[in-house]
Amino acid sequence: MSKQVCQGLVLRKIDYSDTSLIVKLLTKDHGVRSFLFQGGKRKNKQGNILQPLGIVDVEFYQRSDSDLSKISSVSAAKVYRNIPYDPLKSSILFFLAELIQKTVHENETENELYEFVESSLLILDETEHFSNFVLKFLLQYPQYLGFSFYRENEPQYFDYQEAGFVKHEPNHPYYLNKEKSSLLLHLSGMKFDGINDPKIDLNTRRELIHDLLKVYKVFFDNFKDIQSLSVLEVALH
Repeated sequence: MSKQVCQGLVLRKIDYSDTSLIVKLLTKDHGVRSFLFQGGKRKNKQGNILQPLGIVDVEFYQRSDSDLSKISSVSAAKVYRNIPYDPLKSSILFFLAELIQKTVHENETENELYEFVESSLLILDETEHFSNFVLKFLLQYPQYLGFSFYRENEPQYFDYQEAGFVKHEPNHPYYLNKEKSSLLLHLSGMKFDGINDPKIDLNTRRELIHDLLKVYKVFFDNFKDIQSLSVLEVALH
């Protein structure tokens, strides 16, 4: 077995035994992969740095007798300065980690996806204007998975059955009114730093998150409800 090194974002860790963990990462070069981290629950093994969407460097061996690679060491590649101390930012990371798990299959290599997620999280860590971060992420994320929200000329409505902004009112009930559609259209072109974001009240923001997740249920097979959404909504007070 040859030792390999990769950088990744932590999606999940689960107990494997009294001392070991199964760790799922979105890696920079290998897509989503699962690893066995023997002894990872011991303090000297640094398993405590494996927090949701933490950015880590991992040394591992590819086992010939298993699909699970075996971690030999893990270290922090980049350290968030503010997220660990901000309950809302932390709840956003839990939400996004679950979203990625539900939409990216193991061993699908998406370098641009990794770069998008990491860069957006580093902005989240630093910015003070992040109320609409989740909405912008939900709007931009699909283009790194093979589809984008299309836009007709002079769009007026967001049609979430067709996943796009359309000019004429759809002849079915699965669309947003002009006011909400305008907000999403505006946000779709905004930067993650949030400096020039439109003002959106709390209830509308929550409704728009649910509306965008309806699109994900249309375009991703077996897309289940995101359990951490309830935690995010509590934090969005």
